[in-house]
Amino acid sequence: MHSGKRRMKRAGGYGAAALAIVLGGGILTAPSAAASTDNYIQFKNKALYFVDTCFEWQGPQGVLKTDCYNAKAVNQVWKAHFPAEATSATVKVTFAGYTGGPPKTVTIDDVNKNHCYQLEGTWPNYADVLRVNC
Repeated sequence: MHSGKRRMKRAGGYGAAALAIVLGGGILTAPSAAASTDNYIQFKNKALYFVDTCFEWQGPQGVLKTDCYNAKAVNQVWKAHFPAEATSATVKVTFAGYTGGPPKTVTIDDVNKNHCYQLEGTWPNYADVLRVNC
């Protein structure tokens, strides 16, 4: 009976050691925080507004660059690909003629996947940015 317990303890010890090696190796080989240029942020305009979107791409040293897409009409779809050095992005969404408050802001910290949004609204005081599946 004691030898069975000893085998279980030994097996458990080997399992814990193997787990530590696997987890330790995973930490050493974790992917970098930089973006893949295949990943993107996409917008589809279902709002009854013309819409401007300005993308501010951030990297390890601060702002990399800013890209803007202007006067996108209802039913238009556009996307911006992450620059390779990007670690995050902030998008300012402006609905032309919107009277319900300041422009909407979208902040993205996960640059390793696609992000899709649908713009909704009716003039003059309803506008929203909804996250949707890509």
